[in-house]
Amino acid sequence: MAETVFIMNPAAGHGRAARVWAGLRPKILRAFPGALCLITEKPGHATELAVKAAVDGALKIVAVGGDGTFSEMLEGVMRLPAARRAALTLAAMPSGSGCDLARHLGYPKDGSALLALIASGKSRPLDVGRINYSGLDGAPRERHFINIAAFGLAGDVAHHIKRMGKALGGTVSYAVSSARVILGARAKTVRLKADGRDLSGRYHLGVLANTSSMGGGMRIAPGTKDDDGLMDLVLVPDMSRFELVKNFPRLYKGTHINSSGITVTSVRRLEAESDETVYLNIDGEADGMFPAVFETLPRAVKVITA
Repeated sequence: MAETVFIMNPAAGHGRAARVWAGLRPKILRAFPGALCLITEKPGHATELAVKAAVDGALKIVAVGGDGTFSEMLEGVMRLPAARRAALTLAAMPSGSGCDLARHLGYPKDGSALLALIASGKSRPLDVGRINYSGLDGAPRERHFINIAAFGLAGDVAHHIKRMGKALGGTVSYAVSSARVILGARAKTVRLKADGRDLSGRYHLGVLANTSSMGGGMRIAPGTKDDDGLMDLVLVPDMSRFELVKNFPRLYKGTHINSSGITVTSVRRLEAESDETVYLNIDGEADGMFPAVFETLPRAVKVITA
């Protein structure tokens, strides 16, 4: 197995990942002699390919696609023994719909500059989130995330996009779906225990953020740190639809956190449940519902950073 393995999702970004790979392939082969490209064939396949790459001796694994592709790759890496995981470096070639991880890490948009960054090997440990939650079929599930795990409006938006697709691209599709969900928004009563502290109440939105960006550029937690063993819990309480609509554009500037009632709390562990159906959004994907327990795994993976 090559030391550098690219895992490419040809479906990401409505085929954008495949086009990006084809355009950069000659430069990739020059920058990474002997590199191997593994191509996903189905949802979840990047998880299997990441495990295979690591077991076969890869030292650097690069996700070619969007946040969903990286998240699947991460899931495979987190299944490895700690010692093997510590020997790996992860990176992304952002070419999907959202690409919020690359945005947070400051990856260059120019392909040549991006390849130079990945080849440099400049990396640092990042925290990872772990969730134990209920699948849509009611069965208990566990998975990891690198960007955000959210509930309320964000969960509803993710499920809306799952049904409708991202024909308008990541940023616009998230914005349109968010606007539609907000127009019919209804706060839900949830029971929250953050590091033993009771934060229960009625909320439109809750986001546990490891990185600063979600939804194709919404700066949900502009001040969060991705390597301090904590995550920022952003809570948007019950408010009128007018207030929600007024605050929505502020998400893209990160100024929503100055709005009355919106709180940001640093947490290591969050227990969440509700008597209502509350859907989850995990790294931008619709997946499961409450009850859920969120935990931070400090500095669990090494990631190439700008």
